[in-house]
Amino acid sequence: MVGLLVLFLGWAAFYALHSALAHHSVKTFVHSKAKGHYRYYRLLFNVISVVFLSALLAFQYTLPAAAVISLPTLVAIIGAVVFLLGLVVLVVAFTSFNKAEFVGLQQLRQTAAPEQTPHQVTQLTKTGMYAYVRHPLYFGVVLLLVGALLYIPSYPMLVFVATTFIYLPIGVYLEEQKLLVEFGDAYLQYQKEAKRFIPFIY
Repeated sequence: MVGLLVLFLGWAAFYALHSALAHHSVKTFVHSKAKGHYRYYRLLFNVISVVFLSALLAFQYTLPAAAVISLPTLVAIIGAVVFLLGLVVLVVAFTSFNKAEFVGLQQLRQTAAPEQTPHQVTQLTKTGMYAYVRHPLYFGVVLLLVGALLYIPSYPMLVFVATTFIYLPIGVYLEEQKLLVEFGDAYLQYQKEAKRFIPFIY
């Protein structure tokens, strides 16, 4: 029980840190204090996220994997299919990104150019899956987690999925507020053109 509580708090801290580091106020503060080194921010953000995520998954793996409920083999197969579908959605969604910029490597090449500011507007992505849903990465994560829970209906997995589902509406709200600041009326129009999570539905 203590392990599950620690796991819940760990995932909650991970998501809170993710939203905090992505917030404009934090970026602006770091930019003002970084003295010309803000271009490292995105890469550092990703490194912190990967290390934190890996540590949580490793800890989760050490917890007893007692099943919440016994599910038939067919449900496990469905879970595996849903999980793979989530992977496909994530891969397709990433095709619309500038990978180097997303990781933070492109920013490192900006030594000869004016440094990017926290509020610098990039192009609003509306191609690929983004033509149908505003947050395809979150949609892919939802599919991944639902599939994982059906395949491994353990208490640690349930805590992971439940914490993520609690965070998702909060994370989406904060991200959309940031995008509204960056793109203004263009994003308001985009909200009318594409669903939030699930293509054609929601």
